[in-house]
Amino acid sequence: MGTRAIVVTSAALLCALGPTRGARADAPDASDAPGRSAAEVDAFLARYAPAPVDGPELRLPVSPTRLWLDVGYGRTDDLSSLPYITGKAQNVRSALGGAWRWGRFAFTGEMPFLHVTTLDVATVMNQPPEAADKHQTAASIGDLRLDADWTCHLGDAIVAGFGFRARLPTHTTGFSFHLLDGSLTTYRLPYYFHLEPTAILGAAFGRFAFVVNEGLIVLMGPNGTFEGFYIHVPTITFWDAAYAVSWAPLAAFAASLELSTDIQLNHVSGQDFTTFNDLRSVSLAPALQWHVAEYRVDLVARFGLTNGANLFGIMEFAGTTSYTLRVSRLF
Repeated sequence: MGTRAIVVTSAALLCALGPTRGARADAPDASDAPGRSAAEVDAFLARYAPAPVDGPELRLPVSPTRLWLDVGYGRTDDLSSLPYITGKAQNVRSALGGAWRWGRFAFTGEMPFLHVTTLDVATVMNQPPEAADKHQTAASIGDLRLDADWTCHLGDAIVAGFGFRARLPTHTTGFSFHLLDGSLTTYRLPYYFHLEPTAILGAAFGRFAFVVNEGLIVLMGPNGTFEGFYIHVPTITFWDAAYAVSWAPLAAFAASLELSTDIQLNHVSGQDFTTFNDLRSVSLAPALQWHVAEYRVDLVARFGLTNGANLFGIMEFAGTTSYTLRVSRLF
């Protein structure tokens, strides 16, 4: 942690003392010319950087003003990390988002306006569910994301800065189960506030764009109850890192690959969430992007490579495996 802190602090000092040229995204250059200006680097990063998609989302070094619509599918085959329930789930997600760039700052927001979640339940409170409760589908809204980033140039080809994202637990996901006396009770997925500070690094060389994120994800309660049982929702902290590269062989097309890791930093106690201790999540996200005038279309897959990716995917509501189609309009 000490070395990372030194790197982040040094980047901040260099960024503060470095060039103060404004970020423009109106003249992308996919050539191999070595003498690309800072403005051209900004334009290249804004156009060809990998698409940030849920699980968690990548923070961009140059985030252009834009609107987007996501339609995605996620799946997990193990819900045992949730309190009192086991089984598997799949989810179709629709989200609207937008970003506004103002000088060195970028402000983004995203709202999943429709989740359609299907559960195949194996046990509830260590008992097999009623036949009517084994297979359920529910529609809900998701968690609101709000993000602010600040970046500037360390040199013509390199951009660095900081970002902070908050994810608010606005989701309404719940499922009904029959009790022994025939009455119904509602099981809701745990609510978390996500606090996500990060350092951001980006670069453009030739036809390649590079993005690195290094930071924290802090998940905080509130606590809850289920049928008289008190659920203590602990604060869980992760070191989150993402490493992405994008290659634009044509002006209208690019391909990218992102490796993301999330390592749990603290130990949690109690009966309900101990499966999260010592969690190590590793995911790989290949993607393709197409550009037509002011529009961009992204097709992104995310594959969990470790068991920890399954547990972490539940907390992110992204699943172990996901596929996302994104359509963006740049301004």
